[in-house]
Amino acid sequence: MPQPPRRPRRSDPQLDLGLTEGPSTLTPPAWSALPTATQQTLTRLLTHLLVAYADRAPQPTIRDGGADER
Repeated sequence: MPQPPRRPRRSDPQLDLGLTEGPSTLTPPAWSALPTATQQTLTRLLTHLLVAYADRAPQPTIRDGGADER
């Protein structure tokens, strides 16, 4: 049975993240310098991330308290 024709590869340029150069002198903006909408979006995204992580983290086992535990 003949092989289906292959799509030609695209030569996409790689994204330059600047990781090959020396240390960056860029500093992130202060939280208070961000627009309110950006602060709210970041807060919502971080909250979702933390809740999702907490849901997946193993829960500690609950032991029945003995006479010496309160």
